[in-house]
Amino acid sequence: MNGRWPPQSPLSKMFETFLLDSEILLPKILPHAIKSVRSELSHVKERIDAIDKKKLTYDYSVIGSDPALMNKALDKISFRIEVESCPDGGSIFKRSSKSYATDGAEVNEEEIKAGQEKAMEAFVGISRAFEAYILANPDAYYFI
Repeated sequence: MNGRWPPQSPLSKMFETFLLDSEILLPKILPHAIKSVRSELSHVKERIDAIDKKKLTYDYSVIGSDPALMNKALDKISFRIEVESCPDGGSIFKRSSKSYATDGAEVNEEEIKAGQEKAMEAFVGISRAFEAYILANPDAYYFI
């Protein structure tokens, strides 16, 4: 599953806030979403696989989760996020994901695709909330 959309915020600000410091800022930027997610899901285990600050890439995997979030037939879902500059000074996010089935498990491709599309919608919404925060509070956070 791939996704691409053009945030208006500068490249380094989006990479720093949205990818590197999201755990700190997410409760401040989307407090209602955090409360909602905490009441609906029991847990999500993520592993950071790689961060490249020069290439502005962030790779991570969901390696365990509440069954409401991750299909039981999946061992993990790996994600790659790339941030690229736009000619207008903004940035473009590219997001891709790959699902890995548990050995011997039958995977319903339509369910996987639907889950990836839902995750992409949430990802875009969250990134836009971060972008709105950055634009409304340009001096509220120190950036790289």
